[in-house]
Amino acid sequence: MFRLLSKVLPLVTCLVGSLTLAAEPGQPSVRALLLVPGGPVAELLPQSGEVMGSPVQVGARGLSDSFKPASRNFMLAMPDAKQESGFRTVAKVALPDQGKDFILLLEPVKASFKVHVIDGREPRFGADCVLFFNASEVNIGATLGSKKLLIRPRKTVFAKAPPRGEKPFYQVTFFEPDAGKARPFANTRWPHREGSRCYVFFYRSNAAGRLTYQAVDEDLTPLAAAE
Repeated sequence: MFRLLSKVLPLVTCLVGSLTLAAEPGQPSVRALLLVPGGPVAELLPQSGEVMGSPVQVGARGLSDSFKPASRNFMLAMPDAKQESGFRTVAKVALPDQGKDFILLLEPVKASFKVHVIDGREPRFGADCVLFFNASEVNIGATLGSKKLLIRPRKTVFAKAPPRGEKPFYQVTFFEPDAGKARPFANTRWPHREGSRCYVFFYRSNAAGRLTYQAVDEDLTPLAAAE
């Protein structure tokens, strides 16, 4: 799945020209995150018809800067010299009718992205909470302290960290199916996040096909200041 990185996620520097998208008043703010292992960065452009917006740097180590699309239904494009327009559409986005802040989780699928839209103000995704996304083909089990979770493929799961005890961390274990049993593939301690939340996505490593995960923290201070 991730072999397309060399084709889809090069670092791109391009001149967009004088055509820019003008977002209507009240349009929602959008940020994006690549569900890709490592730290690649791509420049994607919001696209409405043949008109391109300003490029946005989207990476896998942290959320992109906020941008305002011209409408709630738009596309993301990348420069492509082989196309007559000079651009190639790599994702279609449909934001919900309600809401003013959204996160786009961009999952590579061949030469494009499948978009998973998350409400940035989701009540279950506040401070000391985790969003899990399983990009593998098997169910993954998880325990956060004594809490047990089932994370199905390509289903978003929100979880709150267990209550803080005397220690500033809690135990986390992830399980994969193995001959009808649950076998742990990661066992670690996570800190409590008083002013941030965490995105975690699971995938199979290219080298050995083993299940692993990548975690990205988001500081909630700017979000609180905007309210």
